[in-house]
Amino acid sequence: MTDEQISLLHDERCGEQDITSENVQGVLENPIIAFPTSTPLRWKPLMVIFLITMIQPLAFDIIFPFVNQMILEIGVVTDPERVGFYSGLIESCYAATGLLTILPASYLSDRIGRKPVILGGTLGLALSIGLFGLSKSFLAMILSRCIGGGLGSVWSCAKIMIAEQTDKANLGGAFQWLTIAYRIGQVVGLPLGGILVHPERHFPLFRSRFWFDYPFALPCFVASAFAICTVAVGCLTLEETLKPKRKNRQGYGSTSSESLDHTLPVNPPLKLVLTPPIVSLLLSNVVMCLASEALFSIFPLFSFTPVNSGGLGLSEATIGIQMSVRAIFHIAIMPLYSTFEKYFGTTIRLYRVVFWLWPIFVICFPLLNALARIAGSESWTFNIAIWAFFVIWGISGYSWVSISIMVTDAAPSASSLSTMNGLSQMAIVLSQAIAPAFATSLFAFSIKSGVAGGQLIWIILFIFTCCGAVHSMTLHETTSDWRKDNSTT
Repeated sequence: MTDEQISLLHDERCGEQDITSENVQGVLENPIIAFPTSTPLRWKPLMVIFLITMIQPLAFDIIFPFVNQMILEIGVVTDPERVGFYSGLIESCYAATGLLTILPASYLSDRIGRKPVILGGTLGLALSIGLFGLSKSFLAMILSRCIGGGLGSVWSCAKIMIAEQTDKANLGGAFQWLTIAYRIGQVVGLPLGGILVHPERHFPLFRSRFWFDYPFALPCFVASAFAICTVAVGCLTLEETLKPKRKNRQGYGSTSSESLDHTLPVNPPLKLVLTPPIVSLLLSNVVMCLASEALFSIFPLFSFTPVNSGGLGLSEATIGIQMSVRAIFHIAIMPLYSTFEKYFGTTIRLYRVVFWLWPIFVICFPLLNALARIAGSESWTFNIAIWAFFVIWGISGYSWVSISIMVTDAAPSASSLSTMNGLSQMAIVLSQAIAPAFATSLFAFSIKSGVAGGQLIWIILFIFTCCGAVHSMTLHETTSDWRKDNSTT
């Protein structure tokens, strides 16, 4: 037997090994791994998942252009200075209810299938956003957003479905397009919320009593209709990815036979999944999400704040244009993710490099303020600097794709995939719930108090992101593949 035959025989025997406790305890090691050869994506089923993914940010963001005005017009408050408190509660309740339902939704998908959970949740989002447009009281607004937040958590099931339709080689490509779909939902949702509000003022077709009574209903109805159409498409074309397990049987007078095991998958206990390496990975996920959400929420406030107070002193229109340019640039640069991933060899190497961009990104804020003081926000040097700022911001977004891949690959077994993605999604929702309020309050305190020359916010965030970058260097590459292990159980 030649050396090559021995090597092939060894590989075959390794592929026949079942999942053991070693998969859990030793799932994350640190070898030098050659990047696997890419395999084609199954675009037909994935496109449906990407379409469903667009609904979640669209339903979340579409109310932001008009929610403050809605609070005033339906009589929740009469003082515009008090609006911020109530709009903050509406935003927080969406994230809070999502935080409570992520893991239950993931576990439910293990019981009844991915398809009914994700389509049922999307249909619930359609109901939620439609009810929000018809709300005439603060309680109705809160309840409708709670429905949307709780059912919006099914987005974690989309990641599970993608993981089950890809392999280690093309998972990065699938997740990069998932991120693009999510960003497109954001880009579409915000303009819809601003353009379609009060249609009776702008379009003769809508000058009926209903639209005068419910001036905020049209953008919500459009979003709801988009969600319902997506569910209809999903019912017809979305493939169920939760397959019955295959197991070997030894029959009388025969060698072996293969049969389908229709028993329900058993979710492993959290203590078995949350080994130290996986806890470290999830901690990095939390730090990255907190940094990203904090800086995203600060940018509009930083841009609006006068230059002498530490901001850029830009108008609302300019800020809106910049946020749109930033979103479009983020979408445009995302298809290059696979190229960068192959260049660095492994996902974790790219993640480490990209994480070090976050401290640089933080430093850019006070540097932009200093440049605005010296050259002015209309100068060509400032415009070049702001474009460079968007480049760094866009590339930093690769960390979202990388951490999604790393969390998915780190699952010790197929039965723990729902738990891993659920915990990762909880980190995202938790960050959306607490980071904006904390970051904007800290920014306001820094300016008002004058501590460290008004730079306290940047000092804290710089230290925080540096700690996260250093911690990313301690993470290790995944050695096992739950897909291969699951195929033989």
